[in-house]
Amino acid sequence: MNALIFAVLAAAVALAYYGYNYSAQAAVARSEAELMQELTAEKVFAVETKIVDADNALLHGVRIDQLDKLPEQVRTGGEGISSVFVLDDQLRVVPDGAASVDDVDPKRAVANRDWYLAHVITKSLFPKKPDERGHYYGRRPDQPPYLLAFMRKQLGDRTYFVVVERDVNRLAYDLFVRDQVLQSTKLLQVVDDQGEIAFGWPAKQDAYARARFVDTLTDWELRVIAGQPAAEPELHRQHVVDSALIGGAVTVILVGMGFLVLAIRRERHANELKSDFISNVSHELKTPLSIITMFGEMLANGRTKSAEQATEYAEIIFRESVRLDRLIENVLDFAKIERGKGVYEFAESDVGEVVSRAADLAARRLQNAEMTIDLDIAPELPMVKLDANAFTLAVLNLIDNAIKYASSGKKIVVKLEQSDQRVVLSVRDWGPGIEREEQARIFERFYRAKAMRLRPIRGSGIGLALVQHIARAHGGDVSVTSTPGDGATFQLWLPI
Repeated sequence: MNALIFAVLAAAVALAYYGYNYSAQAAVARSEAELMQELTAEKVFAVETKIVDADNALLHGVRIDQLDKLPEQVRTGGEGISSVFVLDDQLRVVPDGAASVDDVDPKRAVANRDWYLAHVITKSLFPKKPDERGHYYGRRPDQPPYLLAFMRKQLGDRTYFVVVERDVNRLAYDLFVRDQVLQSTKLLQVVDDQGEIAFGWPAKQDAYARARFVDTLTDWELRVIAGQPAAEPELHRQHVVDSALIGGAVTVILVGMGFLVLAIRRERHANELKSDFISNVSHELKTPLSIITMFGEMLANGRTKSAEQATEYAEIIFRESVRLDRLIENVLDFAKIERGKGVYEFAESDVGEVVSRAADLAARRLQNAEMTIDLDIAPELPMVKLDANAFTLAVLNLIDNAIKYASSGKKIVVKLEQSDQRVVLSVRDWGPGIEREEQARIFERFYRAKAMRLRPIRGSGIGLALVQHIARAHGGDVSVTSTPGDGATFQLWLPI
């Protein structure tokens, strides 16, 4: 029990320590995550600011009355630019109002512009206020994604529109690879609107922090991976250690609590049985003492009619004295066993003589109970190393048990024989028998069978416990075979 309590406390301390460390690590990780989220948002803001500033500079710089400068403005318009075109208030391209970078096919530029005018650009797309930037990110079937930046402009009474087209693939390359706007490529990923990695390296880990692009590459996301991935064996080993620690600690606590609850219940039950034991023993002691006192007083006062009656009274006093002595010996021997003290003195003995002597000692009780005993001792049994007094007590307890609880059978058979390397003692009665579920428990200390508790038969509940202890101290054991209504057979065996 002490070891169990220590194990439960150790497991609880281990869980508390692990929980404390985990809470501290979680707090640090939460703080780091919040900081990393802010830094991620700042990086997205820096990327978008670079694109938006380039858009605003170009959009504000294009004037409908200075379209001769448009080709040069396109060449210096910033990362990923493909073309710029100027529209009148009817959304038609004004003369000389289109220009593209040198490496873009003019036919492809015109085709792209016509597709935008047919499928994307409407007056409602532009901001209501002049000189305010708007943007539109999208994809064409089987074409790379595109990014449009546009602005409504006013020159006197004349309204016109400026549209900037950027090639998203070139924009991503120029920003993330060539200009290295984002550093630490092993820690960062840029994922497009379809979940594909546009920049960075694949990683098995979940993102530590993430932030979306809002003013440029709509639905793109910057992800921060939580450092260099650990090796799979190391992660697996750490997982196994954590699971073993937590699982082991929880198991120890649950098992320990279960054992403690069971021990408390058993202790409570033992206390109840002890109370019954004290009550029963008190009655067992009181009865012979009362008889001895009564008949002793009658003899002392000469209240006898004849010498024969005086002899009868003396025999009653003797019988009850023997009964009282046997009960006290049982209690004293049981007390020694409970304290763990050795009470046996072993010597080579004739077990047949020991059993015969025990039967002789029980003869008077058998006669008073009007029962007979058949004693069958096999001849030429080998000598056995035993404590004669203790073994006599065990045999007497088995016979007394049959006299007390099976007197209705009127007969007891005691048989002693050799079986292989054992000497086996059988005590058979024809009493009410013992229920199957109680046959294993009747050898427990203080326990008495339910049928016996319901009958007006007193007992201490330690007789069979003593028999079992004596048998096992001699290297043997005791068992019972019984059918309710057909008596019981107790078998006590000793090794030769």
